[in-house]
Amino acid sequence: MRHSVRPVLISFHLLGILSLGWITGCQPGRAETGAAADPLFELLDPARTGIGFTNTVTPTDSMNLLTYEYLYNGGGVGVGDFNRDGRPDLVFTGNAVGSRLYLNGGDFRFTDVTDVSGFTTAGRWCTGVTIVDINGDGYDDIYVSVGGPGNQSTYPNLLFVNRGNATFREAAAEYGLDHPGESNHAVFFDYDRDGDLDLYLLNGGGFERSAVTIKPILTDGSARNTDVLYENTFDERLGHPIFTDVSARAGITIEGFGLGVAILDANRDDWPDIYVSNDYLSKDLLYVNQHDGTFREEADRYFGHTSFFSMGNRVGDINNDGYFDLLTLDMLPEDHFRRMTMFGPNQPSRFERAVSLGYGYQYMRNMLQLGSAAGRYQEIGQLAGIDRTDWSWCPLLADLDNDGLEDLYITNGYGKNITDLDFVKFRQEAVDPFSRPQDVQQELYRSLEELPAIVLPNYAYHNRGEATFTAVTDSWGLSKPSISNGAVYVDLDQDGDLEIVTNNLNEPAFVYRNHVREKRRETTHYLQVQLRGIPSNEPGIGARVIAYHGPHTQHRLQQPAGGYQSSVTSVLHFGIGTDSLIDSLRVVWPDGRESVLQAIKTDQVVTVAYASATAAVSGPAKKSPSLLLRSAATLPYAHHEAITPSDFAVQPLLPHAFTHQGPGVSVGDVNGDGLEDLFFSGAYGSDASILLQGRDGSFTHRPLASEKYEDLGGLLLDVDNDQDLDLYVSSGGSERHPASPYYQDRLYHNDGHGTFSLAEDALPAMLSSTAAVTAGDFDRDGALDLFVGGRVVPGQYPATPRSYLLRNTGSGFEDVTARICPALQQVGMVTSALWTDYNDDHLPDLLVVGEMMNIRLFENNGKKLIEVSDPVGLSHSSGMWNSLTAGDFDDDGDTDYVVGNLGENTPHTPTPGHPLQLHYGDFDGNGTTDPILSMYEEGQYYPAAPFDQLAAQLPRIKKDILYYHRYARATTTEILGLLDTVGMHTLTCEMQESVLLENRGKKGFVVRPLPRAAQYGPVLGVVAEDLDGDGYLDLLLVGSDYHREVIGGKMDASTGTVLLNDGRLNFQSVSADRSGFSTTGDTRAAVRVSRGGGDDLVVVTRNGEAPESFLLAGTGRGLRAAFRSEEASAHLQFTDGRTRKLEPNRGGGYLSQGTATINIPVGARYLTFYDVVGRTTRTITFTPTEENL
Repeated sequence: MRHSVRPVLISFHLLGILSLGWITGCQPGRAETGAAADPLFELLDPARTGIGFTNTVTPTDSMNLLTYEYLYNGGGVGVGDFNRDGRPDLVFTGNAVGSRLYLNGGDFRFTDVTDVSGFTTAGRWCTGVTIVDINGDGYDDIYVSVGGPGNQSTYPNLLFVNRGNATFREAAAEYGLDHPGESNHAVFFDYDRDGDLDLYLLNGGGFERSAVTIKPILTDGSARNTDVLYENTFDERLGHPIFTDVSARAGITIEGFGLGVAILDANRDDWPDIYVSNDYLSKDLLYVNQHDGTFREEADRYFGHTSFFSMGNRVGDINNDGYFDLLTLDMLPEDHFRRMTMFGPNQPSRFERAVSLGYGYQYMRNMLQLGSAAGRYQEIGQLAGIDRTDWSWCPLLADLDNDGLEDLYITNGYGKNITDLDFVKFRQEAVDPFSRPQDVQQELYRSLEELPAIVLPNYAYHNRGEATFTAVTDSWGLSKPSISNGAVYVDLDQDGDLEIVTNNLNEPAFVYRNHVREKRRETTHYLQVQLRGIPSNEPGIGARVIAYHGPHTQHRLQQPAGGYQSSVTSVLHFGIGTDSLIDSLRVVWPDGRESVLQAIKTDQVVTVAYASATAAVSGPAKKSPSLLLRSAATLPYAHHEAITPSDFAVQPLLPHAFTHQGPGVSVGDVNGDGLEDLFFSGAYGSDASILLQGRDGSFTHRPLASEKYEDLGGLLLDVDNDQDLDLYVSSGGSERHPASPYYQDRLYHNDGHGTFSLAEDALPAMLSSTAAVTAGDFDRDGALDLFVGGRVVPGQYPATPRSYLLRNTGSGFEDVTARICPALQQVGMVTSALWTDYNDDHLPDLLVVGEMMNIRLFENNGKKLIEVSDPVGLSHSSGMWNSLTAGDFDDDGDTDYVVGNLGENTPHTPTPGHPLQLHYGDFDGNGTTDPILSMYEEGQYYPAAPFDQLAAQLPRIKKDILYYHRYARATTTEILGLLDTVGMHTLTCEMQESVLLENRGKKGFVVRPLPRAAQYGPVLGVVAEDLDGDGYLDLLLVGSDYHREVIGGKMDASTGTVLLNDGRLNFQSVSADRSGFSTTGDTRAAVRVSRGGGDDLVVVTRNGEAPESFLLAGTGRGLRAAFRSEEASAHLQFTDGRTRKLEPNRGGGYLSQGTATINIPVGARYLTFYDVVGRTTRTITFTPTEENL
C-alpha cells in the first residue's frame, strides 16, 4: 500500500502547490506584433550542421511522470575546445538516449565523434554537463551529472578526462567525483581561494520526502536532496586532484530540490558565494563564504523574495553599473488562458505558515534580482517585463546584438500539460478509493497520455537600458515552438557575434546562427577575451573582466557553468556598439591580482595571461563624499503591530491589507525649547510616542496613550492660537467593525510643555477610518482649518469612505464639508492631501490623491472649494497614489508637486487607453462588497484573479462556471453577467508611475514621470531638500509594502532612492554608495528634522520595527530660517534672478509632517514671508558673513 499513495495523488508534488499563485497584466517586454522580414538569427538545418542530436524521452507504463517526476526536465549543452584547434565544440547530454560530442569543422559543420572518442554515457540518465580542465593539462574535460528514474538515480556521475586528442577515458571514481545520486548540475570554482577549482554539486532528488508539505526544513545534511561541496586537493602520487566531500564541515547541509546554481559575490568581499535555485516548496539558498572554508546561509538577508519553482539561473550585469545581477526562472505563463487553467486556491494561511518555518517569501514568477550598492538585491522582474515566460529552464544573459547591453534568452516547454486544473480535478474526482492501486495507476497513465505537451517558442528579450527589456522573439527569428531545456551562447563561426544552441526534448537541437555582424557591421563592434590563468584554473574561473570605452563600462564574470545543466563558452564577449577602440581592459583574477591592457582595437579576440598580472593597488578606493550618512544614534522608539484578524479572510480579493499602514511621523517643537521634536503614531494595541529632542541632538521617549486606536496620520499645529503646538491624530485601519467608536479622530491640547490632554468635544462625530490630515486656513480667518481624508470602509473595500473639511471655530472644529465642498465627502480612498496655493492668489487650495483616484485639485474661490482637475490637465490621472510633496523644483516662483504612486514593478499594469478597472458592488447579496479587478489583455478585459480566488469571494460563481477552461475564456463582461450588478461602481487606474507635476501657471500642469529607479516600488515618504549643495531641491524617496495579497507578493524592491535635480527638472538617480542612503524593511513615511547645532536628521518610519535615521551632511553649518504659525508662504530670491516659492509643512507626504525650518541654499539673497492673505510679514536678507538664523 505504500506505493499506492503516490499514483492516487497523481504523484505530482507541484499540483498541490499550484494553488499558491496567480499573476496578471501587461508589462514592458510582452507580446510582439509579428516576425521581422530580416531577422538577426537563422535556424540552421541539422542536415547542414551535422548536429542531429535529439533528446528523445518516450514514456512507458513503467517510466512516466507517475514514477519519475523529472521525466521531462531535459538535458544540457556544453561548449569546449576538445581538440585545441581554436574552434568551439559542443556536447549534448541525453536522458533516455546517449549523450553526444560534436567537433567543430568550421563554417557551421560539425562531426559527431561520440563513438570514436570514448565519450559514452549509455545506460545513464544524464542531466547537466560541465566543461573543465580537471587536471591542468590544458585540455578541456567533461563532467556529466547523472540522475534518472528507478535505480538509475543511484548511478554515479561521470568524468571524461581528455587524453589530448579529443578522446576520453572515464575517471570519476579516480578523482573522487563518482557521486551516486540524483544530480542535476555541477559548477567548478575556487571557494577557498587556494588556486585550484573545487566543485559544488547540485542535487535534486529525494522525493520520498514530500516536496510540498510544509514541515521543518532539514538543515543537518541528512536529507538525500542535499547538495555536496567537494574540496580539490592535489595528489602528488597520482599526479592529479582528488576531490573530497567537505559539505558537513563547510555548512552545506540544507535540503532542497536544486535545479540551478550560480557562483557570485553577493556581499562584494571578493570571496565566491553560492546561489542555489530550488524547485517546489524548498527555498532558494544563498551560501555566503566566511573566508575560513565554511559558508553561512543568508538568502533572507540579501533577497526580499525569490522564485517559487526556481529553475535555472544566471549572473550578469544588465545595467552596466558594476553590480552583478541574478536572474532566476519559474513557470508563470504569459498567456491568460494558460494562467487561469493553472492556478488553484489561494491560501494566505498556508503561505504565512511556510514563511514562519523559514521557507521565505516565494512567488511563482521569474525574478530579476538587481545588484546594488545598498548591499541588498532589488527584485524588478515585473518592471523589466521578463517575469512570465511559461515553464522555463535556462536563462542566457549575453549581448546578442553587440550594442553594449546584455540581452536575455530563455528556454521553455514541458512534455505534458500536467498543470491543467480541469485534468487535475477530473482525475481526483474519478479515482475510486476502493480500486486496486495498479488499476488506479493504469488509469492515471492513460489520462496522462491524453494530455498535450507544452510546446512554445523560447523567449528573447532585447535589453533597451534602464533594466528594461523588449520582447524580440519573433523579430529576431527565434520563434520556432519547441520543448527546450539546456542552452548556451557561443561564437561558433568566430565572426564576432554569438550563436544560440539549445538541447530540445523529442526534437533535434537548435543551432541559431547570428547575422548581426553581417547586417550591422559599423554599429556592432565587439571584443572577445580569452583568459589564460594558472594551470589549475586556466580559464580563470572567478575572474572579473571590465571593459572601458568612451563613457561606457562593461563587466563580465568568468563562470561558464550555470544557466540550466549547461556550460557556455569560456571566451568572454563584449558588444561595443559604434566604438572602434577599447580605452582599457582590466582583469581582476580570482586571487585579487590584476592585469590591465590599454588602447585595444575592437573586432578581435585578445588573450590575457595571468603572467601579466600585478598586485592590486592597495588602499581604499576613491569615491565621492556621501550625501547622507547613517546616524550612529538609534531613536528610542519602535513600531509594534498587534496580531489581528486578516483582512483577506473577510475580502479574499483585496490587493493589500489595511491593518499595516503606519506609522506616521510629525515634526514640531512641542515643548517650546526651540528644538524640533517627533510624534510617531501608534499601532492598534500600542501607544503613540513623542520623542523630545535634547540640546545634544539625542531624543527622549514619552508615550501617549492610544492603544485602543490604530493611529495613522498625525499633525502638530496651533489650534487655539496659544503659541504652542497641539496634536491631531487620525484613527484608521480595519481592525474593528465600521461603526466602532475607535475610528473617531482625536485632538490633544498642549499645555505648552509638551504634555498633551484629550480635548473630548473638540471634533464632530467622525466614525470613518481615516489616514491623511492636512492643515490650512481656507477661510483666511487666522485659524488653521483641516482636511481629513477617509481611507477605507473596513470590510467593504473599495467603497468610498467619508472625508471631512473641518473649520476651526476657535474652541474646536465643525464639519463644513457639505456647505463648502460637497464633493469632498466622497472624494475617494484618500492617502494624502495638501493645502497649497497652486495659482499664487493667496487662497489655499486643496490637492487630494488616493487609491484608484484621479489627482484631484479643488480651487478656493474665497467662498467654496471648486474642483478644477480637468481644466488644469489632471483628467486622466487615476492611479494608486500614495503621497503628495510640494516644492518649487524649477525655481520659477510657483509650487510643483511630487506624487508618489504604486510604481511599475507590479503584477498588472495599465496600458494607454486601457486602464485597470476595479468593479465593485454586493454581487451576491450577502452584505459584503465584492471587488473584481479587471485588466486588458489579448484584446479583451479579463478578471485578474484566478477562479478559486474569485470563488472564495463569490461562492455562487461555482454554480455557473464548472470548469477552469470556461473561466479562462470568460471576459469580465461575461463574468459580471452572471452576477447581480445593480448598483455596481467602477474605479480605474490609468497610471502607476510616480510623477512630478510641473506647475505651468495658467497653462496647468505637465505630468513628468520620475526616473526609472523611482518606479521600482511604491513611493510613500518623500523629502524635498538640496542634498548635494548645488542650490536646487533634490528628492529622497522611500516606500515598501510587505502586506499585500500573497500571490503578487510583497513590494520590497525599493531600498530608498536619491534623485538629484539639475534645476531644469531633470532628475538623475544616485547609487547608494554615492548617496550613503539605503533603507531596509517595510518603509513608510520620511521627514527631515532640524537638529540644534548639528546636521539635520532624515527619519524614515518602518512598519513593525524601529525607524531608521540618517544625518544630512553639511546642513548643520548652513543658514536657516523657519515658518511662523501665522505665515502661509514665502519667496526665496537668488542672486541669479531665480525665485523659489516655499510653503510650510502642515501635513502631506505619506502620513507625515516635516520640519518647519528652511535650509538656505547657496546663492540665496532674500527670503520674504507672507501671511494667508498675502501681506508681507518679514524679509530676511542674507550676506556672506551670516552663519545661522
